[in-house]
Amino acid sequence: MVGMSVLRSAAALAARLGPLKSGNTVANLLTRTVPRTDKVVVRWGHGKKTFVIKATGFYDRRFMKYFLYYTLLTGIPVTIVVTCVNIFIGEAELAEIPEGYEPEHWEYYKHPITRWIARYVYDSPVKDYEKMMAAIQIEKEKADMRLAELEVRRCMRQRGDGPWFQVETLNKDLIDNSYKSTPDN
Repeated sequence: MVGMSVLRSAAALAARLGPLKSGNTVANLLTRTVPRTDKVVVRWGHGKKTFVIKATGFYDRRFMKYFLYYTLLTGIPVTIVVTCVNIFIGEAELAEIPEGYEPEHWEYYKHPITRWIARYVYDSPVKDYEKMMAAIQIEKEKADMRLAELEVRRCMRQRGDGPWFQVETLNKDLIDNSYKSTPDN
């Protein structure tokens, strides 16, 4: 029993002293004195160890990857098409217009890509003009309808032939107002 307690205290002392570190000899392990070493204790860093919380960069990196991918996915073919059009087709040149010929609206542009966009993507100026005139006509008809409605309402009130004059009203003597005379009941 005594031997076990001595072994236990020796093991605890050996664990506290760290026998694997340099400067601890067998003689120092059996005594309760702490050996002094000539080595300086090395500390890895200054101050308290902290867990630095910072925003994640995952979503930023993912956005930049997708942005670069889709930019290159569309940018490379567009660059190739524009380069080929500029090299092989080139800009339009002015020429004499034949007698009686009326140019199309897209023929007024110089660059072939601009001509293609004006011809197939945008509406012609004539169509834009017609759409604007149709919108103006619809608004004019709405304004005329509002004025006519106001005139009809004014005439109906003046002559007394509106729908409010056609409904028979109740006789005022049939209304029971007795509960209003004694409000505490």
